[in-house]
Amino acid sequence: MKPLKNSWLFPLLTVILRCVCSSFISVNRGVKVMKGQSVFLSKDDLQFSIPRVKDACKVEVVINEPITQRVGKLTPQIFDCHFLPDEVKYTHNGCPILDEDSVRLRLYRFTETETFTEAFTLQVQLLEPDCNVIKMSSNILEVPEFYGLSRVIDRNVLTFDYDRRINLECVISMASLETHLPAHGQVVIGEPQQEEPRGDQPHSFFSTSKQRAAQSCRNGNCTPGLKTIQITKMSCGEFLLTGIRYQHLDPPSPDIDYIPIRLDLMDSRSKILHKTEYAWLPVRIKGAIPNQIPKAAFMATFVLEVDQFILSPVTTATIDAEDSETPKSLLVFNITKEPPQGYITHLSDHTRPITSFTWKDLSEVLIAYQPPNNSHTERRNYEVEFEIHDLYFERSSPITVHISIRTTDTNAPRVSWNTGLYLLEGQSRPITWQQFQIVDNDNISGVRLVTIDGLHHGHLTVRGGKGFMFTVSDLKTGVVCYHHDDSDSTKDFVVFRIFDGRHSIRHKFPINILPKDDSPPFLISNVVIEVYEGQTVLIQGSMLQASDMDSSDDYIFFNLTKPLQAGEIMKKPGPDLIGYPVTGFFQRDLFNGIIYYRHFGGEIFEDSLEFVLCDSHDPPNLSESQVVIVHIIPVDDQLPKEDSGVTRHLIVKETEIAYLTKKQLHFIDMEEKERDLIYTVTTSPFFSSIHGHFEAGKLFMVDSIPKLVKDPTALALRSFTQHAVNYMKVAYMPPIQDIGPEPQHVQFVFSVSNQHGGNLFGICFNITILPVDNQTPEVFTSHMKVEEGGLCTITWGHILLSDMDTKLENLHICLQRQPLHGAVLLDGFAMSEGDRFACEDLHTLKVR
Repeated sequence: MKPLKNSWLFPLLTVILRCVCSSFISVNRGVKVMKGQSVFLSKDDLQFSIPRVKDACKVEVVINEPITQRVGKLTPQIFDCHFLPDEVKYTHNGCPILDEDSVRLRLYRFTETETFTEAFTLQVQLLEPDCNVIKMSSNILEVPEFYGLSRVIDRNVLTFDYDRRINLECVISMASLETHLPAHGQVVIGEPQQEEPRGDQPHSFFSTSKQRAAQSCRNGNCTPGLKTIQITKMSCGEFLLTGIRYQHLDPPSPDIDYIPIRLDLMDSRSKILHKTEYAWLPVRIKGAIPNQIPKAAFMATFVLEVDQFILSPVTTATIDAEDSETPKSLLVFNITKEPPQGYITHLSDHTRPITSFTWKDLSEVLIAYQPPNNSHTERRNYEVEFEIHDLYFERSSPITVHISIRTTDTNAPRVSWNTGLYLLEGQSRPITWQQFQIVDNDNISGVRLVTIDGLHHGHLTVRGGKGFMFTVSDLKTGVVCYHHDDSDSTKDFVVFRIFDGRHSIRHKFPINILPKDDSPPFLISNVVIEVYEGQTVLIQGSMLQASDMDSSDDYIFFNLTKPLQAGEIMKKPGPDLIGYPVTGFFQRDLFNGIIYYRHFGGEIFEDSLEFVLCDSHDPPNLSESQVVIVHIIPVDDQLPKEDSGVTRHLIVKETEIAYLTKKQLHFIDMEEKERDLIYTVTTSPFFSSIHGHFEAGKLFMVDSIPKLVKDPTALALRSFTQHAVNYMKVAYMPPIQDIGPEPQHVQFVFSVSNQHGGNLFGICFNITILPVDNQTPEVFTSHMKVEEGGLCTITWGHILLSDMDTKLENLHICLQRQPLHGAVLLDGFAMSEGDRFACEDLHTLKVR
């Protein structure tokens, strides 16, 4: 077989060298994180030399490399090169064994016509924490024997150190599914019950009872008295008081196992996650030996026979391992020495080389070797070196696998190179010779490629037209293009039938699409906000939450598009800081518990937040208008109010009784117009102009007296309702005694209250009492002494007049009969019978 011409390799080598020599990574210092905690990636840790305005740039976390992210995880899986603060986070799972971890990343730079890719590793340094909430004592849990039971997990084993005064709710979760721990036992509660021997059982039965009990636990029927824990989440206090134990089930096992736990501190009022910590609680198994390293399985051949150009599976017949303490499915194969040519790959993406894989993938025939894309006339032999890692991160001695590449003498077309296609969502890319290469021994110019399957999210064109069939020459000239349909898809493929007229094969060409930030955020949680009238309430993240398929949820911006009617949105950055109104906020502000709705206290009981969601893209992608309803619960905080036109003044004659009507007294409940009000007389009626006069009348209930006349036995009214006033049941009775000749002014002071404690105090009501002249004057006289033939002045000492309801100047004295032995003179003139004089004349000494 003649060697093929390899002139097409030179442009490929140029591209590869370009990617290797000019790195897009300007800063890669790695990241430091406390064990059991999380840390956000910053620009000081990782930075790229790609201008934001020039090309699209994405970073992908490689997830099919099990030798990376062994004790932690970097999220999200795909993020922008110009990532934001608090967007990319590494979370450690609490493993105390390793002091370092690594994350495999792949950088994509998308120009209009090309995709540049660079793979790199982010190193993670794990530090011992200095202020963890989870505190483990030196009093480690211990199982006294195989199939044994540990003591209870309580405060002697574990404590939680956090400030209990700031309304923090502490919750413990079991993290067993994520870590596959405990590996050789289980967590149980209860007290074991001892089995009593039966008479028909041999004594030797009880020597294996623990082993049988352990087996029954595996089957779901545990030791009598013990129950496996079904609840995976409980409060921290309950966790230490429930009586949780570790039960050993699976010898042989290492001398130590672990119980993984997760602690969440959450604000009990706002439901905001304050802190999360992970920890592995160690359990020592007494009598067990330390963990042993994995070993190569003797049944494997450690030889792989492959045909040139043909992707060949690596199976457990080629390489296998065994470990007495770790389940085979959890063993990890790490490639420590790669083949000189070609690469080991995972069939989930066979266009990419891998450096590690699990035994589970190996057993499911998902691992393969891709031979190099150059042809040789002789057999070639390569070596690949592996080491095997177990669950506790122990590794085996190096294991060598020999790869032998046979030459094939065939004239059928074959695919010699297939790296797949990588493009950004919505882009178009040519399928070039660098990505997809065909060899044919005798008729390369006659090879045709026909599309027979795939293309679920795009289409092919050849020279701008329909791309149903094309030639190898078309591939080399770059006229075969794939056009993505701009849907939210991440995978596509094309299945080609490749034939040269006589021979035919099928081959799958994968297409990987990285998402671009072209989708607006969408609302996933919209709960009615309830607030009491006049109250300020925290808007919790569970009440209002949005998500974005293409960018960080933390940086979704809620842009208010319409002023609120009854309140405002406030940002309060801290518990002791003053809040201020805002017209928008980030979702991370919601998650941090600093966004509030404040009701102004008015009588508007329905409000709404109208907003548009914006993402962090430049320019931002905008959602449709969203509405969140705010329901205001009324509170009786409105005081009663006096109705318009009310006089609060009553005019009454002193001899009559007057009703209080709505014209004189009418207050309204502002919360409920029809609700009754209560009036309470706080100061009884009193004269405002006469001091020392005790009785000034009283308010009374009309129904309390048999006849509507002044009755001194009527009881004074201390409280009454507006309803009684409206129906003329309340009246005022003037004082029993005469008020004199002048109108008198009386006042009483009252308070008015509604049924929910709203009070108005110190309200004054005025009453004018008009006098009635119904009393006769009273006259008091005394003897006069006069000398014979003499003259004497008549004064107040001789005639004293009084009248309760008439003024003195209106009182007159009439001469009805002349004296028998003298005469009465007024201003020196004799008075006749029927003449009168005023009281003032007595005062001025005019009468003699």
